Order: sequence, then structure tokens, then C-alpha cells
Amino acid sequence: MQLEGICKVHSGIGMEYQYGEFYIDRDYLVFEQNYGYKMGKRHTYPLQGLENIALIPENNQVYLTFSCEKICFEIAGTEEKLYTFYEALRTGQGLQKIEGTPQPKRSRYTTHHQYFFSK
Repeated sequence: MQLEGICKVHSGIGMEYQYGEFYIDRDYLVFEQNYGYKMGKRHTYPLQGLENIALIPENNQVYLTFSCEKICFEIAGTEEKLYTFYEALRTGQGLQKIEGTPQPKRSRYTTHHQYFFSK
């Protein structure tokens, strides 16, 4: 399962809206920003480093919020889509174990992955 759409990202430099996809790959939360024309940027966050994971109902909509280090994310969507992703983030398990759907294969890893794999 992938969550796709616009999310709010709060960091030390301010708040901005970013479009992309969230999914879990091994022990990492992956956020791929899509700029269009198959261009984008891939960010990875260790699942163990995620904090303040919560589902917040507000104004007839549900928000999934979580943070990693100094970056906070807020994703809006329906309760059905966000609840399974919320449970996967809370338990630290991949979504393959929960839903049985295969995740997309990635052939290359970022330096962030290589650093944690070398440990």
C-alpha cells in the first residue's frame, strides 16, 4: 500500500506543502517527492526514529501526523487508508506483513541506507 497525495511538512526552515508517495520498505519509511516528468527526490526515515504518531479527526477529515528528528509530517485523507498505514508505523512493521501486498522493488539505495546497512 502506498499513500499518495499532498502533505504538510514542518521543519526548521518553515512549513511547506509537498506532493509525493509514502510507503514502508524494510525498516524505513520512504517519502518520494514527485515533481513531474518522472523527476523527484527520495527521502528515507528509520521506522524506529518516528515519534508522535497520531490520527487526528478534525473538520470531517482525518489527519495522520508523525515526526522524525526535527521534521513533522501531516497527511490528510480518509480513515480507511490512513488507519492501516498508522498501525504499520506504530508497530514498526512493514505493510507487506499487514496486508500481504507486494512493495515496489527498488534497485538502488541512498547513502542513508548504505550508512545504516554498514553498521
